[in-house]
Parts: sequence; C-alpha cells; structure tokens
Amino acid sequence: MALLLFSEVKMSDNPLKDLYRSKSVYINLPSNGRFYNSGLNLSIDDELGIMPMTAVDEIKLKAPDALFNGDALFDLFKSCVPDIALADEVPTCDVDMILMGIKVATHGEMLEVSSTCPKCEKDGEYEISLPSLMASAKPIEKENLIELENGVKVFVRPFSLRSQVKGNVQRFHQMRMQMILNDDLTDGDKAKMFDEALLQASAVSVQLCADNIISVEIPQDGDETVKVDSVEHIYEWVENMDSKTYEKVISRIRKLSDPRIDTDINLTCTECEHEYKTKLELDPINFFT
Repeated sequence: MALLLFSEVKMSDNPLKDLYRSKSVYINLPSNGRFYNSGLNLSIDDELGIMPMTAVDEIKLKAPDALFNGDALFDLFKSCVPDIALADEVPTCDVDMILMGIKVATHGEMLEVSSTCPKCEKDGEYEISLPSLMASAKPIEKENLIELENGVKVFVRPFSLRSQVKGNVQRFHQMRMQMILNDDLTDGDKAKMFDEALLQASAVSVQLCADNIISVEIPQDGDETVKVDSVEHIYEWVENMDSKTYEKVISRIRKLSDPRIDTDINLTCTECEHEYKTKLELDPINFFT
C-alpha cells in the first residue's frame, strides 16, 4: 500500500475543512476603504470581515522584536483580514479598529484592563466593552489636499501601518537620545552618540512625511500644471522644504491618520468606589500581551 504524503493531499479534500475558522466579526473602517491602493474586498454593506487568530498568530505576538519591527502585525493582518491585499498599506486610522475586531473575534467582546485609582491609589482589574469603543469611531475627514501659499497643491494620505512601525523606530531613537543624556559617559562620547541618534531620528521624520505624499501639482502659466509623483523627487523636496511647509504637510497627514475612536473609559474603583475616567492605550504590544 503506497504511503500518501501530506503534501499530496489537497486542502479542499480535507474532511475537516468545514471546521476551519471563518469571518465572525464585521467592522466599518474610519477610512471608508480609501487609500488601499493594492486592493480591499468589503462586504455588500461596505464592512471588513475579520477572522479570529490562530495559535501561531498568538505565539508570534509574544515576541517583542517581531512587534517592534512590525513583522508580527503584518503577519497578523494577513492571517485575520485576508480581504486586505497588502497589510503594509493599511492606514493607521484603521489599525486600532481592526485590532479591536481581531480581539473580539478571538477572545470575545470584553477586554480586561488594569488601572490605578487616582484617589486611593488601589490597583484594580476591570472589564470594558470593545464594541462600545468601536461604535464611537468616526470617519476621517475626506479632504487630503493641502494648498500652499504659492498655489502648489499637495495631495497626502494617512500614515500606513508600515509608517507606524517607522514611527516606533523614531520614538526609540528619541528615547535613546534621552538615555544618552542620562548615561554615565564622557561628554565627548555623549555628544557623538547623541548626534548619531538625532541623525537617525531626523531621517525617519523626513521619510515618514515623504512616504505619505501622493503627488504635488505645481501651477504653470495659464491653466497648466506640472504633476510630480516621483518618490525620489518628493523625498528630495521634503529634505529641502522649509519648516513651515513641513509642519503644514505633516499636520494634515497626522490629522488623516487619527483613528477618531473615543478611548476614554469610565471606571469605578473596586476599593473606594471613586468614579474616574482614564484613557485606554491601544498599543499592540500591551493590547495583545
């Protein structure tokens, strides 16, 4: 009797296929499905279907390095939201909503949080409703055009999940600079290491801005315009733009990136019954671990 190799068995022939996980949660995206250039498949009601995590997904999320460099999140989105063609380009305004949807699909609607009462300073454990938080989300603004004083039009998009990871790297370099100032090093070594960290953080800031400029339209004589969408040309421009222009552009990108979810939660202390409000941190590292 010939031995049948596992690789020779087609997945469609597996008698357990009806037991595979399936989409169990559907959510509305704050972006309304915009800025997914590689493709996005929504339901007839314009909702995104989400599947629960696998055991492998859970294991990957326990690796801090994989969360820091983004690999764990990219793999998680590929696994749980297959209707998104490219996880890298998920707008950050949608990230928190999708993460909450994955959490609900996997572990249920209630989320356990720890909080310290500001009155009696007692640590307590509480449960909050994720669907209630998700219902507070509002669509992002539709306007993604910035008009500069010289008539130049800049079209931008929200930060992507890839950009968010780069932002984490930037914050790491900022923390490193602070640590350097407090470290027990010679002044010369501190200055050298600080300059290196500052240079790396500055490069990330420029890249974050340039990556999220779709195109630039420059007015010419008459009604003609020159459209620039070259990645290289836009990056060089961001490197050399004045600080006022940079702040105007990056501020609009940040505004588009805001998930617009009300993460303020009301708690009642289990010890002294003091009612207070605190903010839920949706950082993936803390959210899933």
